Amino acid sequence: MEVSLIHPDYVSNCWTEVSPLLEKSIDTAHGRYAMDDILREIVSFDQHLWVVFDDERILAALTTRFVGYPKKRILAGQFLGGERIMQWRDKMLTTLEKWARDNECEGLEMTGRKGFEKVLAPHGWTPEYVVYEKMFEEMNNG
Repeated sequence: MEVSLIHPDYVSNCWTEVSPLLEKSIDTAHGRYAMDDILREIVSFDQHLWVVFDDERILAALTTRFVGYPKKRILAGQFLGGERIMQWRDKMLTTLEKWARDNECEGLEMTGRKGFEKVLAPHGWTPEYVVYEKMFEEMNNG
């Protein structure tokens, strides 16, 4: 399996295969993003598209972005979808760490389901907080 950053000029070559993989994680954004927003940010390189592939097809896709805090620059995982995560996790995390370091980031961050703890903990990631949200129904109903 290989992990590759897709240059924005070549996103159209794989988007029909990648977009269904990202769809479920986009759904958890609760209206903050739609697929066309993600595509637009990938093409403008505000988000970076990573794919995991084998000889036959794309197995997973992940987007990242650089986040500039007042005191740190961080590479943040945005959206992830795919299959067989335990087979490509190590290679993806190594690749992302190298990308972050090469781009003068001081670390990586991700938000995700509680289940990601078991995937990330073996690589030194620690859960620092859990993000919960409350959406205001009156705002969603017009």
